[in-house]
Amino acid sequence: MARDDFTKPTKNQAYQRVAGRCSNPDCRATTSAPVGEVDFSNVGVGAHIHAASPGGPRYLAAMTAEDRCGFGNIIWLCQTCSTIIDRDPDSYPAETLKAWKTSAEARALMEQGKRLPDEKDIYRMAAMAMGTRTPGFYPEAIGNVHKALVDQLEAVDPRFTVSTTYSGGNTTITVGAKETVSFSIKIAQESADVWRKGLQASIDEGREATLPLDGVVFEGSKLFDVLHKDADLASITIMPTARPAVLKILAPQTEPAIFETINGQLTAGRKQIRFAGAGCGGLLDVEIIFTPTNGDDVHSVSTLTTNLKAWQGKEAANPPYLDVFINLLEAILDPSASISFVLGVDGNQAAAGKFHTPKHMEAMNETLAFAHYARRARNVLRYLRKSAPIDIFESISTDDHRALARVSDIVEGKLSYQRSQITGSPTMTVACSDGGISLMEVVRKGEFSVLQQKEPASMVTIYGKQYEVPPTTSYYSPVKLHILSRKKKKEIIDFRLRIEMADNFTSQTFFDVQH
Repeated sequence: MARDDFTKPTKNQAYQRVAGRCSNPDCRATTSAPVGEVDFSNVGVGAHIHAASPGGPRYLAAMTAEDRCGFGNIIWLCQTCSTIIDRDPDSYPAETLKAWKTSAEARALMEQGKRLPDEKDIYRMAAMAMGTRTPGFYPEAIGNVHKALVDQLEAVDPRFTVSTTYSGGNTTITVGAKETVSFSIKIAQESADVWRKGLQASIDEGREATLPLDGVVFEGSKLFDVLHKDADLASITIMPTARPAVLKILAPQTEPAIFETINGQLTAGRKQIRFAGAGCGGLLDVEIIFTPTNGDDVHSVSTLTTNLKAWQGKEAANPPYLDVFINLLEAILDPSASISFVLGVDGNQAAAGKFHTPKHMEAMNETLAFAHYARRARNVLRYLRKSAPIDIFESISTDDHRALARVSDIVEGKLSYQRSQITGSPTMTVACSDGGISLMEVVRKGEFSVLQQKEPASMVTIYGKQYEVPPTTSYYSPVKLHILSRKKKKEIIDFRLRIEMADNFTSQTFFDVQH
């Protein structure tokens, strides 16, 4: 059947009305360009909104041939977009294409006689935002802004060093003293208690203290006046001098042995020295406080805190630090395990001791339970060759976790039992379509044999999403069957059986499809 194609004037009309640009609003590519000294190339297409012949994309039988090859049925596109809309007509119906055409023509009218923006405009706008008239933008401009601010602040009081950072919409200005500087702070009555506790924590315990600046007056340095009054800062954070330190966690008696390294900082106050660091990719926060006692003795108190948020959104088929984290938690929660630490500064041992039993045992056990869930999810997702994000906020039911544990055990080849592991005599129900003749023959012989049980494909839920797992086959051997009862359902007879197991009984479950 003949196609109702557009004439050259119709194509040229469509091209001209959109200024030669693709009508897809997300593309708008220029479709014509020079070739050599006098020629040109055209990558544009006068595409049919409704197909030119039956069977084509968006074909409309009610259209006349005249309408089908008329201007109302043409849209100017680049070759790429023309191919895309015809390969997926459901995603690009006629109504969408007509809207594109109308929008493209309106855009061409609006831009007629106007200069189109180019890449240099971005740099000009950036330069204007930084208050310079130079029509250009330099990669070091941001650094120059920070340096200019630092130079200005340090010039106010040369006894201090200043550094600045900007992140998440917040400006942080860090001030350090080059020498001993005396100054006073006058605090309003409503903030006195907060400041008293914060200063005590900073001076006595070596902790950071973030304090409000409402109603606070600094005397002794103009720098603080500038920061407080002119910069309008909301708070000040007092940070004790910190030294990099490395904490090694040791549990050599565990299986496997644990030797985990925690990087952190050591700060000192008048009454105690404090180490704080994070390990296992942020999953574990460690704090050890050293307090002098009588003579030269030092008492240490350790605190371990878990932070599962470090896993949120990470790849569930490969959770970072998972195995190390589980081994460490199991050792921490094992009352018979001996866990010690060695603290090093600049490569030299500064302290050593033993970790104390965590205060929040219930929370730690919940974290370990989730870590076991994460390991089982990892096993199954890897077997299924699937990808999913970890969601620590997803509610996990006991049934879902139990079902996942069973699938994970099959993957690892752990769903197997020995006679000594089973108490009592297990039972099962078998549906027979032959009247139970074959089953009763096996029972009549009274011999030990291999029992094979097949289960169909099933679904397992991982972080709220369901995945299909293959059918399974279980082997029980050697066993002897005894009929407890039977119930007829139309053509099917359900036999309830007791399974007698030999002393050398074993069972094993496999997937019928191996990945």
